[in-house]
Amino acid sequence: MQITLSELREGTRQRADMTFDSDAIDDLEVNGYVQDAWEEVHELVTANDEARRFTINATKLPPIGDHSFQLPEDYDRLVSLHVLRNNAYIPGLPADPSRYAELADNWDDYNAPRYFVRENPSTGTASVFVFPAPTTDTLALTYWPRPKQLSLDSDYLGIPRSWAEFIQVAGGIRLLDRVERDASALLLAKQQIQKRIIKSVQASDFNSPRMIRDVSYRYGYGGYRW
Repeated sequence: MQITLSELREGTRQRADMTFDSDAIDDLEVNGYVQDAWEEVHELVTANDEARRFTINATKLPPIGDHSFQLPEDYDRLVSLHVLRNNAYIPGLPADPSRYAELADNWDDYNAPRYFVRENPSTGTASVFVFPAPTTDTLALTYWPRPKQLSLDSDYLGIPRSWAEFIQVAGGIRLLDRVERDASALLLAKQQIQKRIIKSVQASDFNSPRMIRDVSYRYGYGGYRW
């Protein structure tokens, strides 16, 4: 389902029974609770290996240097990396970034590819280093996207209904905590929804289609299709 920030915010207020409450809390503050709750359910889902059908596949990453490639703007965490050799994709193995010089000088095509990721906190960008150096056409990776930032009322998420319920309930709990009211009923509801989400994720079919993104021409956040 698709649900907008405006709808999530209204649902959050309704869950907390504060639609017309005298303890006025502005929309901007409630938006923050919605974002926090969205990030919470995103972390809940991505902590399960069975949820890999929600990952994104990317190819043709923009090269930065001989061994490095720019990761997509919505990159959060790398799941796997493969390099095409002799018409077959070879899985890469994680490497120690401190071994850069050794990997660059001594690794040859007879060894399994090695890789590591470097992130730049000041710019919020990340790059992957691969040894031996592949071409952009032979590199394929799977990654978790970071949670979408919601700021405009029209911003939306394409998520299962249970996730939307979780966001509204978890946001409602934060809202009640803010005005120091009892949130025990919502806490119980949150636990029940969380169990449903985990059960659904663990029952996921690994053969179900994933989103595949060619980032050579479409680079950046494009929205989930879950």
